[in-house]
Amino acid sequence: MSRRLCFFVTLFLSVANFASAQVTVTTNPVGFTTTTLLGSSDTFVSVPFIRPPEFIGGIASASGSTITLVGNPLSQSQFLYGGAQHNHYYALIGPISGTGTKEGHTYLIIGNGTGTLTVDASNDDSTNLSTIPANTQVQVIPYWTPATIFPASDANVSFTPTTSPPTYKTLLQVPDYSAPTYNSPYATQYYFDGSSSSWHRINSRGGDGGVGDDDPLLPDGYFVVHNGNKAPTRLLTNLGAVLLRKMSTPLATATNRTQDNPIGVVRPVDVALNATGLGPANGSFVAGDQLLVFNNAQAAFKKSPAAYFYDASVGNSGGWRLLGDTTATTDRGADIIPKGAGAVVRKAQTSDGHSAFWTNAFPVQAIDAASIKIHGTGTGAQTLGVTLPLNTQFNTIPGIECRVPGLTLAGAGIDDQIVITFPTPVTFSNVISTSGGASVDSFSGNGSSIVTINLKNVVNTRKTTVTLLGVNDGQNTNDVAVQMGVLLGDVSATGGVDKNDVSAVQKHSGQKVNQGNFRFDVNATGGIDGADVSVTQGQTRTSLR
Repeated sequence: MSRRLCFFVTLFLSVANFASAQVTVTTNPVGFTTTTLLGSSDTFVSVPFIRPPEFIGGIASASGSTITLVGNPLSQSQFLYGGAQHNHYYALIGPISGTGTKEGHTYLIIGNGTGTLTVDASNDDSTNLSTIPANTQVQVIPYWTPATIFPASDANVSFTPTTSPPTYKTLLQVPDYSAPTYNSPYATQYYFDGSSSSWHRINSRGGDGGVGDDDPLLPDGYFVVHNGNKAPTRLLTNLGAVLLRKMSTPLATATNRTQDNPIGVVRPVDVALNATGLGPANGSFVAGDQLLVFNNAQAAFKKSPAAYFYDASVGNSGGWRLLGDTTATTDRGADIIPKGAGAVVRKAQTSDGHSAFWTNAFPVQAIDAASIKIHGTGTGAQTLGVTLPLNTQFNTIPGIECRVPGLTLAGAGIDDQIVITFPTPVTFSNVISTSGGASVDSFSGNGSSIVTINLKNVVNTRKTTVTLLGVNDGQNTNDVAVQMGVLLGDVSATGGVDKNDVSAVQKHSGQKVNQGNFRFDVNATGGIDGADVSVTQGQTRTSLR
């Protein structure tokens, strides 16, 4: 499919079998997300779902621009736009077993017979479709459009209609996928015309370019919601099918400059950089490339993104860095692309101008992580944990471990223990610490749903990122990172120790430790007393860096 088109709550559905497919298929679960579209601001939006497939079947063979299906399950021109057919469609390939190379690729459907799909493969690599093996599954999926994402019934809910053009209220701005930079002029802009209750294009002269309700929007791209002329904050609810299989996105390059590729992650979850599938292993993200992530919580027009790059020299497998970070060695693999947000992959100049392909899968994600310490000794000892966020974004404060190093009842030399819980058993290749100076002493739980990591050389006032490499849940594989801030005495978890922390410990002095007050037992003795106050006082004016 060309990327230049012309114009977690989950409800599980029933299993469906398609006789023509010759493959086992199930319907995708459905879900919804909400995205805040700030007033007087640009919001970079991708739809984290697909529209429900209208056909799922098996491929008998593929060559050139033709996919031949098993049997003759279709009507002639069933997926051809026009007349009563208001949808444009794409074919999604996979899963593939064996040596096929097109898993997750998508192709615009430009026609169909009773047993064939004719697709646009012009943006594919030189092998075209010939490497798709027989009996591979194919789904036919309608594109999202302005009218299906923002139906007329949602006026003044998810968008503000325009009543007096060219004083536009909510604009949908679609990037130019051939432009060199993310702030280039948009390829297409739409406004909702209040008099006709439909989305209209804005032509090159700023006038009405015709109705664009049915114009297709790329499933793996983004658009910008521009709320201008005092259009207020609105709330977009996305409802669709959860894509549990892989999707592959072409990333264009140029021979004489960098090339920007607007992208969206078709997953209704926050996705950590370590879990995107971007990286040098498949050529999707190499030296000189940048990943630009926009902060939709910031109210601004033409906002500047955070720029990430991949440093292959970090650890055993490389790591993410933030351009301009004051701590140049801080690992950013746990930073996220928020669900429903857009981003840009800025590809470095290449000698041949060939596209790279970025294949992402539904990420393996943990459901809980905690920094564990043992309070007290003997039979009264309690194991209590500081909850650690599973993802961090930009420069937000991570879960802060405010207690003294050591586990009390654990082996000598262990400063901290992190326990990560997954919804199902997982395997992984290794565990590394990529920032903060700490090192991994030992770990356990490979093949189970609970992974325990013992750390040594943990440094106070630093952020420590622990990364499980190659985490596999039986279907997908990616790295999983957890970040912990270490700041002794920061019982309020603000990122700095001050008189308020001292007062808080004093207030709880004399209490026995329980789940609700254990942070104030900074020396982990099992009781809160003057010694905890003294430790906290000794750390005032320290801060997390």
